[in-house]
Amino acid sequence: MALRMQWSIEGPFSGSAGQTVRDVQKAAWWVNDGVMRIRQRANLTPYESEQLDECARMICVRMLDEADIATSRGEQWSATIGYITVTLTPAG
Repeated sequence: MALRMQWSIEGPFSGSAGQTVRDVQKAAWWVNDGVMRIRQRANLTPYESEQLDECARMICVRMLDEADIATSRGEQWSATIGYITVTLTPAG
């Protein structure tokens, strides 16, 4: 089932994006890819980098559990952990 993904990262490395993804696993991939890109481009302190990585890890765990269940039932799922907010909505 395709999903509409809206997500944002706050802090000194803020940004947001929206796209359609094929499933929750691909949405988690995009979160991790976005965090990796921020870490490559932003001048993060080691602490900021560690915190951002931990937020991404924790939200991806929730996505692969809670979001997968909710979206398979046709429900929207949203969560914020630390710097990262993700909303997944079944598309169609």
